[in-house]
Amino acid sequence: MLLLIGSGLSYLLIPWISEKSSHKRVLQEGRVSEARYVLNQALVDDKQLNTILTTFEMFDKEAASDPKNYKSAQTQLKRTITNLYIEFDRHAWWWGHDLTVQCGLLRLPQGSKETIEKLNDDYAKNLVAATKQVDLLRGQFFSKNYAPLDSHNANALQSARDALNRLAADRGYISGHLAWIFMPPELNWQ
Repeated sequence: MLLLIGSGLSYLLIPWISEKSSHKRVLQEGRVSEARYVLNQALVDDKQLNTILTTFEMFDKEAASDPKNYKSAQTQLKRTITNLYIEFDRHAWWWGHDLTVQCGLLRLPQGSKETIEKLNDDYAKNLVAATKQVDLLRGQFFSKNYAPLDSHNANALQSARDALNRLAADRGYISGHLAWIFMPPELNWQ
């Protein structure tokens, strides 16, 4: 009789325990995957902004090396920066939009959705500040009055580099916090 009861319980409990364990593992894997996604997407934004800045720096060096013939390089710069900015625009503003949906799907703790919304808002404000730096460089280097040997060019580039580095560090903190929210409690180191 005990053997029959034990077999019956095993028949019911083992699949239930296995299912619970499997479900927990799938949620953990999903959370880790989403945390990696957040960090990777933020890195793409950093790379794209750095490429835009480096393109301005390369143009400035090229224009300074041939100050009489910089106009064609300036025309090419406008096309290049426009293309780089379009790629940045396609990515930067959009990748975080479904994080609140993922929050529900991955069963994050209560209050996570609101925290994610706040961090996404902070991230967007940071991107706006970064694009203002790009706009300052556009004004400096796309100008009809651009002077290749003007010391203001180097100052504008250094100022933009400093500002973009500070903004990148702030975005790193924000994206790190976002990723941390998605980490499973077992893997969440504090």
